[in-house]
Amino acid sequence: MTLNSNHNDWRDMLMKRQDINALKNFDFLARSFARMYALGQPVDIDAVTGNMSNEQQAWFRERYDHYRKQAERARVIELR
Repeated sequence: MTLNSNHNDWRDMLMKRQDINALKNFDFLARSFARMYALGQPVDIDAVTGNMSNEQQAWFRERYDHYRKQAERARVIELR
């Protein structure tokens, strides 16, 4: 292996770590906005996802919908 290929391997590894961190952050945001929605706070999901790529938007909206349904079910149970 040359020095340059080692450098590229390291950069690839760093990018993957950053991607994982970005996914964790997006997942946290999706969960947070879903909980806000379930508590009756207005959430403009189009504004939230406005600067995301199409792929990021699709992934985020899927997670948001999942967490929103989960939070709504939990809210119904809390209100009983």
